[in-house]
Amino acid sequence: MEVKKFVVGMNETNCYIIYDKNTLEALIIDPGDEEKVLIQYIDKHALKPQGILLTHYHYDHIGGVEGLKRKYHCPVYAHKKEVEGLQKPEINRSNLDGRTPVSVTPDKLLSDGDTIFIGTIVLEVIHTPGHTPGGICLKVKDSNIIFTGDTIFSDDLGRTDLEGGSEESLKRSITNKVSKWPENTMIYPGHGEAALMLQIRGRGVQYLR
Repeated sequence: MEVKKFVVGMNETNCYIIYDKNTLEALIIDPGDEEKVLIQYIDKHALKPQGILLTHYHYDHIGGVEGLKRKYHCPVYAHKKEVEGLQKPEINRSNLDGRTPVSVTPDKLLSDGDTIFIGTIVLEVIHTPGHTPGGICLKVKDSNIIFTGDTIFSDDLGRTDLEGGSEESLKRSITNKVSKWPENTMIYPGHGEAALMLQIRGRGVQYLR
């Protein structure tokens, strides 16, 4: 599996393109709002996008969805509890500060434990509510790699003060799921740098025990 990271938009959101280097089948994770950069890379490497995966509904992760979907005719994946937030600009916050409102309707609704297949890559959906009701992480099977969206970063947790956020839900997600991940787990977050769980625990991130 190959992983390509892009930092896009004013919020410096991490977008990832992962792909099977033999079949060139690819998944776009959280495309942000700079789809032209992603299209240039995809076309240059002759990748075949099989889907767009959204870890949660906030505007800085979803702005490029429609352009990529039109270009590659691939489905949009999101957790079933994210539908309202994806569709309503007042929830995903794309209608604020002069932004262009964004409304996305996912094609494939996900639940905890679902699997996604991209070539020979198998991805497991981990529901980690708190930042948003349907926030998810995505684990690559038979590897130590997890894409965490805005659930957890290398040195902090996702914020819970926006609409749909819940500190209690995030605490449960961290305590019941994230804290149980092995120390050699490498997280690829929605913002900032990748890090090992061993490093994150060493930084004293809340609820990790």
